[in-house]
Amino acid sequence: MTSKSTLICAALAATVTLSHAQMTLLSHFSANQSGGFSAGEIAAFDKGTDRLFVTSSGSSVYRINIFNMANPLAVTGTGTIDFSTAFGATANMRGLSSVAVNSDKGFGVAALLPTANATTAGKIGYFNLATGAVIGTVDVGFHPDSVSFSPDGSRLIVVNEGEFNANTNTGGTGNLNTNSGNVNAPGSLTVVNVSTINSGNLANLTSLTAVTRDFSSGNLGAGVNLNGIRNSNLTAVQTSGTFINAVPDFSTPAIGIENAIEPEYASVIGDKVYVSLQDNNAIGEYDLTTDTWTKVTSLGTITQTIDANNTGSPVISISQSVKGLPMPDTIATYTAGGKTYVVTANEGDARNDDRDLSRFGDVAGIDNMNPLVDTDSPSNFLNTGTNANNGVRSDAQLGRLNISRLDGDTDGDGKIDAPTMIGTRSMSIWEVTAGGLTRVYDSGSFFETYIRDNDAAGWVDDRSDDKGPEPEGLTLGEIEGRTYAFIGMERTNGIFMLDVTNPTNVTMSGYQRVVETDGSPTSGTPHRPESLSFVSAADSPNGQNLLIVGFEGTGNGSEAASERIAIFSVVPEPSTALLLGVAGVALALRRRARRVAA
Repeated sequence: MTSKSTLICAALAATVTLSHAQMTLLSHFSANQSGGFSAGEIAAFDKGTDRLFVTSSGSSVYRINIFNMANPLAVTGTGTIDFSTAFGATANMRGLSSVAVNSDKGFGVAALLPTANATTAGKIGYFNLATGAVIGTVDVGFHPDSVSFSPDGSRLIVVNEGEFNANTNTGGTGNLNTNSGNVNAPGSLTVVNVSTINSGNLANLTSLTAVTRDFSSGNLGAGVNLNGIRNSNLTAVQTSGTFINAVPDFSTPAIGIENAIEPEYASVIGDKVYVSLQDNNAIGEYDLTTDTWTKVTSLGTITQTIDANNTGSPVISISQSVKGLPMPDTIATYTAGGKTYVVTANEGDARNDDRDLSRFGDVAGIDNMNPLVDTDSPSNFLNTGTNANNGVRSDAQLGRLNISRLDGDTDGDGKIDAPTMIGTRSMSIWEVTAGGLTRVYDSGSFFETYIRDNDAAGWVDDRSDDKGPEPEGLTLGEIEGRTYAFIGMERTNGIFMLDVTNPTNVTMSGYQRVVETDGSPTSGTPHRPESLSFVSAADSPNGQNLLIVGFEGTGNGSEAASERIAIFSVVPEPSTALLLGVAGVALALRRRARRVAA
C-alpha cells in the first residue's frame, strides 16, 4: 500500500514549478446516516484519523455524524456522537450549529443551542476524536453559532450570536432586553485556553475556564465605542404588526446596542481575533492577551452594479447601481507583504422576521416605503419616470429590490435618501490598520456576471431582487506559496476560487458547480453550500490539496437528498480552456482593486 507520505512527496515533486491551481470534483455523498435529519451544514476534517465530523441537527436528532475519508472517492459513514441530552430532555435542545476538531490534541467540540436560546446560555460539547466518546459540556454565551481553533491549537474560539428571537422563550436567566414580547440576548465571544490539554488528559477539558465577553462597556478597550453601529432591534421595529416608519436615530437606540450586536464568525491571526458582526455591518477585533474588544469597525456601504429584478429570466440584466451593506458572514485572515488582511464573504442578513426590509417599490400596507423616502432627494425615484404621480418606483428604478428600512438617511432628517440593499453580492479584502479596517479590494458584480455568462443553468433568478447568488461560505488555502480564497454561492451552488496572494491584484483560478451526472434526482444533488474547509496536501489522505464543502440542502421539504458533502481536489495548473475563459474576467477583477466606498 502506498503511504500518505509517499503520495505527498510524489505530488510535490511533480508540481513544484507551477503557480496556478484549479478544482476538480472527486466525490459527493449524503451527509446523513441512519435516523439522521438535517445534516451537512458544517464539516470538520481530522488529519490524525482521516475522518470527517459533520453536524446533524433537528427533529430530536442532535449529533455529529462521522465518516471515514481515507479514500476521498468512496467515503463511508462509521458512527455518530449524540448530544441530544445536553440540556436534559431532548425537548430542551434547539440545535447543534457547528463542529471543529483539534487534531493535535485529540478532541473535537460542538456548539449546542437550548430551546430557550435567548434566555438560557448555550453550551459547547467536547468529544474524543479517537473514540467518539462525549467528554462533557461547558456553558458559553447565548446562541453559540460557530466554533474554531486558533492556528496553533492553543485557543478554542466560540462565537455566540445572541440572535434576536421574535418569540419570548421561557426558562433560564440572562442579561437581555425585552420589548413587546421580543427577546434580545447579548452576542459575545467565548475563549477557552486549551494549551495544557493533550490526548492523555482530555478529561480536564470540562474544568477549563471559559471566558465570555459581550459588548458591554466593561469589555471594551480604551477608546472603543459602538457609536453608529447598525442596530435593527428598535422599539418601532418591534411593535407588533408594524414596520419602522422612520429611519432610526442610532444615538438613542431603544434596545441597548450592546444587546443588539450579533457576532457570526471568527478568524484568529496572531493574538487577535477578527469577528464578523453580520447584522450590524461591522467587524470586531478581540485581543487574546487582554480579553477585551480593541476595535469595532463599521464597514459602511459599497456601490454595486447588480440585477435588481427577479423577473428577467432567462435574460439577466446587471445594470442597476445601488449602495449595499457588506454584512459579511464567513471571514478569514492572512498576511501578505508584512500586512494583515481580513477577507469577507458579503452575504447580507436581515432580522430573522424580515421586518427591517421591504421592496423599494412597495406603496401599500405595512410595507409602504413612501413615508420613509425623502421627497427632496434626487435619488428617491419618486419624481421620475412614468409613475411620478403615484410615487411608485418601477422595476427599472429598483422597485423590486428588497432594501433596508433602517439605512440610507444621509442628511439626518429621518428619511431615506439612498436606497441600500443588505449584502453586496461580493467578496472584499480589508487591510488591518491602526484605525481599524481599510478596504483594498472588492469583487463588485463579478460573481453575478460570471455565473450569468458562463453557467446560465446555475443562475437562480428569483434571488435577483434579494441577495443575488449570496456569497456565504469562505476559506483560504495556501498552495505552492500562493494564497487562494474559496467562496461558496449559497443560492446558485457555485464555488469560486480566487488567487488573493496580492490583495490588490486578485485573479480568478477556477469555478465549479456540482451537477448530478446521471440525471437521477433520487441520487441527490448538493444544494446551498454552507461551509468550506481547505485541507493541505501534507494533511490530506490522498496527498492532494482538498476542498471540503458542506451543503445545507434545499430547505423545501426534500432536504435529505440535497444535504451532502462534496470533496474537490485542488491541483496546480488549470486547463488551457479555463485560462482562456477567465483571462477577460481576471482583468476586470484587477480593475476593481482599491474601489473607494460610496
